[in-house]
This record gives sequence, structure tokens and C-alpha cells, in this order.
Amino acid sequence: MKDRVDPHPSGGSHNEFPGTADNVVQAGHVSGGVHFHTGRPAPVTVAVAVTVPRQLPPKPTHFVGRTAELARLDALLAASGAGEPATLLIAAVVGGAGVGKSALAVHWAHAVRDRFPDGHLYLNLQGYDAGPPLTPHQALQNFLVSLDVPPGSIPPDLDARAALYRHVVSGRRLVIFLDNARSAAQLRPLLPGTSGSLMLVTSRSQLSGLVVREGARRIVVGPLAPRDATELMRSILGGERVDAEPVASARLASHCFHLPLALRIAAERAALHPQVPLDALARELGSEGRRLDVLTTYDDDETTAIREVFSWSYRELSPMAARTFRLLGLVSGPEVSVPAAAALTGLPPHQSARVLGGLAGLHLLEPAGPDRYRFHDLLRDYARERVSEESPQDRSAALRRLLTWYLFTAEQAAAHLDVRRGPTPFDRTPGERPPPELTIAFPSRAAAMGWCETEFPNLLAACRQAAEVGEFVVAWQLPIALRSFFQLRRPTTDWVTASETAVAAARRLGDVHAEAITLRSLGAALSYRGSYEESLRRNREALALSRETGEDEGWCLNSIGDCLVSLGRFDEAIEHLSRALITAERNGDAALAAHSLENIAPAYSALGRHTGQGEAIESLQRSLAIFRDLGRAYGEALVLDKLADTYLSLRRFDEAVRFAAQALALHQELGNRLSEAATSRILARAFKGRGQFTEARPHLLRALATLEDLGHPDAADVRGELLDCEGRCDAVISEQRTAD
Repeated sequence: MKDRVDPHPSGGSHNEFPGTADNVVQAGHVSGGVHFHTGRPAPVTVAVAVTVPRQLPPKPTHFVGRTAELARLDALLAASGAGEPATLLIAAVVGGAGVGKSALAVHWAHAVRDRFPDGHLYLNLQGYDAGPPLTPHQALQNFLVSLDVPPGSIPPDLDARAALYRHVVSGRRLVIFLDNARSAAQLRPLLPGTSGSLMLVTSRSQLSGLVVREGARRIVVGPLAPRDATELMRSILGGERVDAEPVASARLASHCFHLPLALRIAAERAALHPQVPLDALARELGSEGRRLDVLTTYDDDETTAIREVFSWSYRELSPMAARTFRLLGLVSGPEVSVPAAAALTGLPPHQSARVLGGLAGLHLLEPAGPDRYRFHDLLRDYARERVSEESPQDRSAALRRLLTWYLFTAEQAAAHLDVRRGPTPFDRTPGERPPPELTIAFPSRAAAMGWCETEFPNLLAACRQAAEVGEFVVAWQLPIALRSFFQLRRPTTDWVTASETAVAAARRLGDVHAEAITLRSLGAALSYRGSYEESLRRNREALALSRETGEDEGWCLNSIGDCLVSLGRFDEAIEHLSRALITAERNGDAALAAHSLENIAPAYSALGRHTGQGEAIESLQRSLAIFRDLGRAYGEALVLDKLADTYLSLRRFDEAVRFAAQALALHQELGNRLSEAATSRILARAFKGRGQFTEARPHLLRALATLEDLGHPDAADVRGELLDCEGRCDAVISEQRTAD
């Protein structure tokens, strides 16, 4: 079996054809042939449904002031509308952390959204979050999917992906809101070409390159004017209380240096203590001398209030809430769910949910979705300072609980994805497992896939963090637990990187057994992206370690044989796979036997070792029977693929089409898009063998789109096959016209 499977599956059957096709048939089983009588095929285009996205965040509450900035934005829009309709307006709202850039941009975007009838897109580029910034590649994927471009039609190459994005938004009037950008380089691939759209950007960076090269109009946002700062407090506290102590209110705002984030927290604190005079709060704030060194755009004196304002809210927390806030400073991922926070703190989930909701109510956390929260980056830094109040032992224990929860839940999810190969590499004692109330019971494969997708940035962060803090067991086991998800949903870069981390962690532990497992997983990731020589080297390292420890070597032999088949070294492949089969039969390992049999068949076929019902077909029929007995649709589909390919080589085209159609239906159900591409190529060759070149063409288009999306090197071969098919189609049409 190949380790290379689709990183972007769907939950069931789907029909995604890049371009247009004159005739399309969806079938689970096809007996005999499928015949169409058509004219010249239509030109190839990417079919994109017209959608009107509505993605703006909610309007900010207690928004005050910013009259000058709003006037400048209005003027820019008016000037743009008076000129060439296809002119792109780029408004860059820049300023320091906590100054209210996003609130201003969101407020204005809502005010002008009706002038952009084709909708509004929004994306947080995570330029200054704790984790890595969102790449242009990821951002384009997000926008194209939001614009109803089928995932299979989105190319893997950045330039091609950007070109498709420009094509899709061309002629539309959209608000394209890119929040929290890090640099101009992050933004450039996301710029439309000629468009009447508005691109609205926020950043701590001045984005000088975007201003100089792309003509962006920069709006610099500073602290609120004193009058507006007082008005913000009036909005939260009520005019009567603020007006009763005008001097104290002005001092309080001054100590916050008129930063909206600090002002909101200070006013919220005052609202919770209506009996405390504002003068007392102002004196308390002014007396503190410690500084939060995160606002690089302001002088040291101006940062004093930030930490102290945060401390006001922090000191009012209950012991349980304060401890939760501190421990959240340990989290390296961009978000935290209620169950993850419960694992971190050791609280029951219902208490964790209450505490997190309370922290959000005090503006110490921000909601990030149902039962999910994130820090403002200033507050994250503050939490990381406060976590030093916990003992080193308690910090280590909390982080271990969180990392173990991610590992265990990833294992639970992987059990539903049905693509793990080989025996489970680790078992858990009851003491190593999270408590039952933290266990997520995934009701379906789709639910497990959804959890992995949602948590993926946190899972990658957990893998890195585990290696950094010395939790090497989690660092090597988590990528293994995620292997099925990597194969089905994520590009190879993430899988290879995580697998390399796993190998390094296993070596730090001196665990040869773990090193062999992680090397084989790394080999699978490399094979998936077509790096067969490097994959072969890693799998041979794994085999040597297995022999060194006296462990079973059957799965290593199978992986090596699989690589050798891909490299065209068929005699060596048969040798390794035959030994893997002997090992499987000796140990009663039915899954290994089935995989070895299905992997050896292509080598038999390539060497001509089949006549009629020969060795290749016999091996595949044995493998198919085992997979069906095991209830493994994943393996069954791969065997059906290889049966179709074998019958194709025998020029028995009807049987090739029949088996390939069955395989395609299973691949689509499982979301195995790489195998879908292989099956589509087989179908195309079968139709070409029958002289039906028009029928072959849509299958080659499907294969090409998938392989390009996956970044697989076989895409180049399919382009050649498609060109040949196009030429033959033209020849057939020319002959028909001559005959007529």
C-alpha cells in the first residue's frame, strides 16, 4: 500500500472537476463500457459558483472618537470611487499594540460595506500572534474556499494560487479585510489585480514597502485624544460618575496613556467597584513602577500603566480564575478550548467553561469560537509573567497534563480515520490517560476529522513545545498519533517537519524502538511527496534498528518494498515484500499480509510475471479477500485500483473500467484524493485503449488538478498524457469531419 494519501478529503462522495466536461457519469460500479457521442470538447475553465461572503467581525462596542481617521478613510474611498473603476484601494491602518487598529477598521468596514455588493472577506493573518504568521499560501486557500472554488481546483504553487485568486475576484467589488499583518511580503500575493475592491489592512508594521510599491494609503492610529478617552469611560461607566470626578477621570485616562485596551479594562474594573472613588483608582495606578515591555512604539514611561491596569483585573480574580489565567500563559498554541484548559488546570470541564467565560467577560480573554478562547498578545505576555507565581513542579505538571491530553485525544481521533498502518506503537496505562470527563467521544469519522482540523495549529505547537520542554515521549508520539490526519488532510511539509521532530525526540530519549517507529513514519511522509530515495534511506535505517533490537521487521520490509516499487527496482521489491509476507504469515498479521500482497502485485506486473490469472492478479485477489474480511475499505480500494491497472496491462479494458469505477467510489468516500488521481489515470488509459479519447479527457483533468493541488511530481506526467489525449481527440474529430 502507498503511504501517500489525500490531505484534503471530503466526508463522502463528491464531484469536483476542474474545467468543464461535455459528459459526466458518476457510478459506483460500471459493467462493460460507457460510451458518449459528442462534438468537440468545451474549453477548460475553473468552474466557480458566485457567492457573497459575509465575514466581517461584529461591530465593536463602546466605539468612540477616531473622527480624523474615519474622515481620512472616507476621503480615500471617495477619491478611489471618482477615478478609474478598476482601481484597487489599499487602506493600511497601522499602529502599536492595544491602540485600537482593528476596532477602527471593523467599525469603518461596517459603515461602508453596502458600497461593496459582492460581499466581504476577513482573515486574521496572525502576524504578531504567539504562533507563526499565516502564510500567503494558507491565506489564499482560505479565501478561495470562501469564494466557492472547489479544493481540488486550487493549485499548490503559490504563484498559480495567487493567479487563480486574482481571476476569481476580478470584476467583483469586495471588502477584503486582512487583520494583523506582519509584513508587505505577507500581503502581496493576496492583492487583487484589477479590481474595484477595497483592501483593508491592519498591522503594527508601517508597511512602507506596500505604500511605496503598491500605493497603499497609510492611516496611522495613535492613542485616543483625551476628550475621546474620557468619552470611552463615560460609555462604560456612565456620564454621571465620570462627570462627578472630572480631574480623577482625566488622570485615570492619562495613566492609561489613552490606549483603548487599557482604558476599557480600567473602566470595567471601576464599574465592578462603584463604591470606590475614581481618584483612588487613579492614585493606585499612578503609584506602580513596574513596566510591561511589549509596546515597542512608545516610551518606557508610557508602558507603565499597561501592566498595572492588567493587574487590577488580575487581583480581583478568584483564586481559581487567577490560577487559570496564569497557567494559560504556558499554552503555546494560538487558541485554547474548554477541554484543553480543563486538562491544563486539572479542573472539571464545566468549571473550566465557567472560569474561561468569566475571564472573557473581564476582557482578559477573547472568544475565538464556541467554547474556544485566545489571548490578546499583551495579556498573553502578562500571563506569562504571572505564571512564575506557580512552582516549577506545578508548571511542569500542568503542561504535561495539557500535552498528554492533546496526544490522547489525537489518538482517539486517529482511530476513526482508518488509515493507520501496522500495530499501535504505544499503549496507555489508566494512570497515563486523562480522566473520563475529558475524553471526547467522537461520534463519527467526520467529527474526528473536524476536531483534528480545528486543533491542528495547536497540535503542531504542542509537538514543538513538547520537544522544547523535554517532554520527549509526547514529542515523538504525537506526530505518530496524527499520521492518519497528515496523510488525509495536510501538506507534506507539516508531516515531514513533525516527523523530524519525532525522530529527534526519540533519539534524545535513547529509545531505539521509538526511533525505528518515527523513522518509518518519516519515510512515509517523504514517500508521499515523491522523495522516494530519501524515503528508502529512512526506512532502511528503521529496519536496521528493528534488527538491532530483535523486533519484528515485517512492516519495515513492506515499506522498503513499497519504495522500491516506486523507484522501478522490481526484483529488489519482490525480495523485500516476499520476506514481509513470510513474516506476516508467521506472526498471523493479516493486515501486513494484505499490504504486502497488494504492494508486490505491481512488481509482478512490471516484470511480465502474469498471464491471464497470473501472479499479480492472484496476489491482489488474496489481498482483497483479507481486506474485506478485516472491514478495511481503505485497503480494499487500493487493491481494486491495482486490479484495474493489471487488467489494463492485459488490454482487458472493460474489466479495467469496472474495477477502477469501484475503486474511485471508495476513494471518494474515504477522501483519498491521491488514490483518486491514480484511479482517474487508469480510467483514462482504459478509455484511450478503446479509442475513446474524449471520454478519457475529463479523468486526466481530474487527476492533474488533484496532483497539482497535492504538489506531487507525477503531475508532470499527467500533463504529457493530457496533451497526447488532446491531440488524439483533435485527430478523431478531424477524421469524423472528413468522413462526413
